[in-house]
Amino acid sequence: MNKREFAKIYRKLSPYDATIETVLTDVDILLETLREAMQIEGEVKFIRRGSFEVISRKPRVISNPATRERLEIHPKKTVKFKLSKIVKVD
Repeated sequence: MNKREFAKIYRKLSPYDATIETVLTDVDILLETLREAMQIEGEVKFIRRGSFEVISRKPRVISNPATRERLEIHPKKTVKFKLSKIVKVD
């Protein structure tokens, strides 16, 4: 799902009538706030929904399948989402 599809669903569920541009602005604000909170705390929890967490991936050595050359992948930080056990997924 991309941001525009997410905004369309948000627009359907919203109690007020808004244009798609207004909804996209709201989604941008939400994503920016989420990013800043994760930079400060490293984790953001939504009660009964799930949590976002910043994890550090270790450096590793891989092999190029075509040339068999060994390459090192540098360490990096990624975001992990863990869904709450309460939420039902159909």
